[in-house]
Amino acid sequence: MSHRVKVVIADDEPILRTHLKMMLEEVWPEIDIVGQAANGEEALALTEAFTPKVVFLDINMPGMNGLEVSKKLCDDDSPPIMVFVTAYNEYAVTAFENQAIDYLLKPLEKIRLEKTVQRIQKLLSSENTETSQQTQLQAMFSQLMQSNNLAPSNAYLKWIKASKNNHIYMIDVDEVDYFIADNKYTEVTAGQQKHLIKTSITHLESELEPDTFWRIHRNCIVRVDTIDHVSKDDLGHVYIYLKGRDEKLSVSRKYHHLFKQM
Repeated sequence: MSHRVKVVIADDEPILRTHLKMMLEEVWPEIDIVGQAANGEEALALTEAFTPKVVFLDINMPGMNGLEVSKKLCDDDSPPIMVFVTAYNEYAVTAFENQAIDYLLKPLEKIRLEKTVQRIQKLLSSENTETSQQTQLQAMFSQLMQSNNLAPSNAYLKWIKASKNNHIYMIDVDEVDYFIADNKYTEVTAGQQKHLIKTSITHLESELEPDTFWRIHRNCIVRVDTIDHVSKDDLGHVYIYLKGRDEKLSVSRKYHHLFKQM
């Protein structure tokens, strides 16, 4: 019987924890996910209880965040391999300095996760894991510094201006349920209110926080915490149902990976 690797996942979003769990079990069948934490304190407690070999840490968690957790874990004699999973790529440098073997951006992609798993497996098979990890980190750190992906991404859209009948409405992005592209315009749905704005759905995607909003179709972006449930029909079509709303939103095949557990 092959040796199984214990893993802990820490993320404050239940749907994202489930998504990562299902993806990991698909690309790395030899793991045992021994615990899932909703915050930093739970992550530390699970790590102490189960001594996992690998911990996947979300950075932006309430209370103790992923960076603070990683610093505490690094004080252990045999710290686990840590992977930061987050939407905020300005944390990349700090993540690597704090012993993270890799850095994944949300929404997760299977191909990228497979590469991370391969790196972890290589480290685990090394006779000198700590030295090998440091060497690997230095190499990846150099790659990151040369990458254009290190541009700060914390200036996400907070307000949307929408004009209607000589009035300008200020829409709080946190109140938006979803966006639908409509020819040259985009329809913004926030509660019972709908507004049209002259902004393309692609441009909006680049301005919205990727940890909060997911693109599910070429013409649709949805706020993740408005999702009530997801269903799939007999033909394999996937649909999202929102909390407190009657309409359903179609998920194109390109974005089915966001709900891979189905």
